[in-house]
Amino acid sequence: MCELLDQSTDLCRKYPSPLRLWFGTKFSIIISEVEQAQKIMSSCNFTTKDRDVYRFVEEFNGKGLITASGLKWKTDRRLISPKFARRNILQYFQTILDQTKLLVKILNKQLHQPTFDIGHYIHKCSVDIVNATILGVTTRAQFGELDELCNIVKRLYIIVHARIVKVWLQNDKLFQLSPYWKEHEHGKKVFSEFLDQVIDNKSINARAYVPIIDQLREISDEKTGFCSYADLRDHLTTLFTASEDTVSSIASFTLLLLGMYPEIQEKVVREIYEIVGDGEHDIQESHLNKFVYLDMVIKDVMRLFPIASFIVRKSEREFNLEGYLIPEKCSVIISIYNIHRDKRYWEKPDEFYPEHFLPEATRTRHPYAYMPFSAGPRSCIGKPFAVMALKIMIVTILQNFEIKSVGRLGDIKLKTDISVRPKDECFPVQIRKREFIA
Repeated sequence: MCELLDQSTDLCRKYPSPLRLWFGTKFSIIISEVEQAQKIMSSCNFTTKDRDVYRFVEEFNGKGLITASGLKWKTDRRLISPKFARRNILQYFQTILDQTKLLVKILNKQLHQPTFDIGHYIHKCSVDIVNATILGVTTRAQFGELDELCNIVKRLYIIVHARIVKVWLQNDKLFQLSPYWKEHEHGKKVFSEFLDQVIDNKSINARAYVPIIDQLREISDEKTGFCSYADLRDHLTTLFTASEDTVSSIASFTLLLLGMYPEIQEKVVREIYEIVGDGEHDIQESHLNKFVYLDMVIKDVMRLFPIASFIVRKSEREFNLEGYLIPEKCSVIISIYNIHRDKRYWEKPDEFYPEHFLPEATRTRHPYAYMPFSAGPRSCIGKPFAVMALKIMIVTILQNFEIKSVGRLGDIKLKTDISVRPKDECFPVQIRKREFIA
């Protein structure tokens, strides 16, 4: 998958957009130019997901907001979106903070130890956060009690992506003959059983918040058919995988880069100290909107490592794109990864440079030059949740630890499955106790 990301990046840089490609017998168009991307993503002609691609995601995620199209998608999105509005997700602030403080206690065991993979610990913390806030269950992934589930989810991402990019695996019979088949079916079974237990558990616990699962139950409607048992499973699967993967991946990349660039880390820490204080003081809800430099740092990390390196749409009818005729039912791929590194819009496209998001820089930049959560009618509804969780985790960790990493951004070899990741799936850092000096 590393070679695929490199090759697709090179093709988009070598040839002008739109680029015509054949994936086996499938004709596709790749868009890597911002103006063209805006016209595609803002058009009602491209709200349908390409079934040839997303059916493999659907086999795991079901018909949630990522894979659904048409009237069902419009109805479900309209009903679910308010649940992820900032005013609603603030109720999860304390739960996210509590899980992160537990993570800090666990990381204390790694003080002054050789390099370790901080992504391993961030991933488990993210699973506990998502289980509590979205699924409404208290789990102990950070203590190793969900290791099989955590590993299965990671492997299913890889298998789903393999089916998307390896033409021979798209044939169901050939896929069943591959080494992936048994692992895929076992993974789906384990995750489905876990989710069924969650849904069937309707006990009311004393909580200071209402998890997403209960909010979805409250708006279920027999007349419209919204949120049947199958719907609930599909939406919860989608929300679990999207939320956990986003928070885990971006938090891990952020800490890795801050370890590589101590001067940037120092600026973030100084801002944290001025707004929150040292490790004896917890971040509060009122602090979230006060972080200016941290916000710039997180945004540049998401620019470099977008949650999805590409998204795929299907044209519902013929479409004229700047004189190019896109046929009906044609697969159109938006290369977010390339757009995020286009030197026409980014001063230092292949460098970690938070100043890309200074007000004077963003003021004149094309709005579609930066799409970490997609854009247009199908943009991700989970952005407020993800950004809040990221700020809580990064602030709390940096209050307690100084992060050190070896190398620079260019040393990180990337691959892609559902998200962009390090080729070795490792985020190697060293930590030592943070000492604040006023």
